[in-house]
Amino acid sequence: MHALSLAMRTQTTALPSRPCAAPAPLHLVFVPFLARSHFAPLAAAAAAACGDGTTSATILTTPHFAALAPASVPVRAAPFSFPGGHEDFSLLPDESSAPAFFFAAEAALAPALAAAVRAHAGAVAVVSDAVLHWAPRVARECGVPHVTFHTIGAFAAASMVAVHLHRPDSLEDPVVVPGGFPVPVKLRRVHVNEEALAHLPLFRAAEDGSYAVAFNSFSALEADFAEYYRNVDGSPKKKVFLVGPRRAGPGNVTVTGDLKRDPILQWLDGQEAGSVVYACFGSTCGLSADQLKELGAGLRASGTPFLWVIPTTTDGTEQHDDLASSHGMVVAGRWAPQAEILAHRAVGGFVSHCGWNSVLDAVCTGVPLATWPLRAEQFLNEALLVDVLRVAVRVREVGSKADVEAVVPADAVASAVGKLMGDGADEAAARRTRVRDLGVAAGAAVTEGGSSCTDWARLVDELKALHGHVNEAPTDK
Repeated sequence: MHALSLAMRTQTTALPSRPCAAPAPLHLVFVPFLARSHFAPLAAAAAAACGDGTTSATILTTPHFAALAPASVPVRAAPFSFPGGHEDFSLLPDESSAPAFFFAAEAALAPALAAAVRAHAGAVAVVSDAVLHWAPRVARECGVPHVTFHTIGAFAAASMVAVHLHRPDSLEDPVVVPGGFPVPVKLRRVHVNEEALAHLPLFRAAEDGSYAVAFNSFSALEADFAEYYRNVDGSPKKKVFLVGPRRAGPGNVTVTGDLKRDPILQWLDGQEAGSVVYACFGSTCGLSADQLKELGAGLRASGTPFLWVIPTTTDGTEQHDDLASSHGMVVAGRWAPQAEILAHRAVGGFVSHCGWNSVLDAVCTGVPLATWPLRAEQFLNEALLVDVLRVAVRVREVGSKADVEAVVPADAVASAVGKLMGDGADEAAARRTRVRDLGVAAGAAVTEGGSSCTDWARLVDELKALHGHVNEAPTDK
């Protein structure tokens, strides 16, 4: 983006926001958390709101993240500083600094949110990341409705709440997800994030102050778990909407022979359909130097053409500049177009850390996965993919913290890739069929009349009604 253009978008919040192409009576202020994995789905939702003809939208964030916002969405940038110059939570070098980062984010964004709401003359609602527990209070003080937006899936959220509400004094191992969960699921204790459980009452109390809850998911994938989440604590039913998949990348990708395209896609053009395994562990790698060495050796030993993307260069990783061969390609230290990669005809499998954005990218493009969770709710996403949906294979079995930290040897990586790509042909084919069916359902959900479009329209209608607006274009309920 041109420097002058960026400066004009991110200067003082006192300037009026530029309108979307088709302003509507209801204006939505989206407030993402300051982490790239959290920012992307809310930014995508804001872009969709600007283009749906029923709402307008603004993203409230910091100058660092304003540069990542879709060009179609107005941005209000609040000044933000943190020791060491860190502006992205996911890139903090030390987990002990997390509480201070949350405090700094609130100090920067809470007053800016109040100013943004009060600056808009018409009907306004706030849509904020679920981890911003202070946002419902700010919206309430400004007299506007609030929507909690979950950037994790309904299965993971429902599992955590079920364990929190119904667990015994001490967690058994394995844990059978309690409370009448929609499907029988067993989790190891290490899969349950105890720190997240400790903070869950705070987030649940904040969510109770929201008018509605929205998940970045869709009915064919998680309807049962959204319904469970709606009723899990026995209180009056929550208003829960499935409005995804909201994805940062392009939704319908056309792969052409344009030489100006990313070299990664050009390399994929030369590979056979469904032959390449793609490996990536999100915006931060999270793997040690020894593990990176074993992962690379395992990908080579699998005999499968591979594309390995390491977005952040780490110790022990050589800097590769789109280094490619007939057998594999390694890209380190730069962003890669993941949605386009997974949509490419050559890609037949995805070795993933199971972050929810990556899960949706794979499901939406009908690509099966080899799961390698590292932290947070990723282990719960693995259980959904492997045990419930049966569209993935595990790279490793994790029964303890030591297993999480242990180096996975190259032969285990090669074995998992083999299973994913076709060893045991009948099982691999069945996985591929199931995930392709989910991909079709994901596309249908976000088309006109689809389940997610209908849920979004209902939510907008109800928010308008709270402001006394009459819906001029009724939707199917």
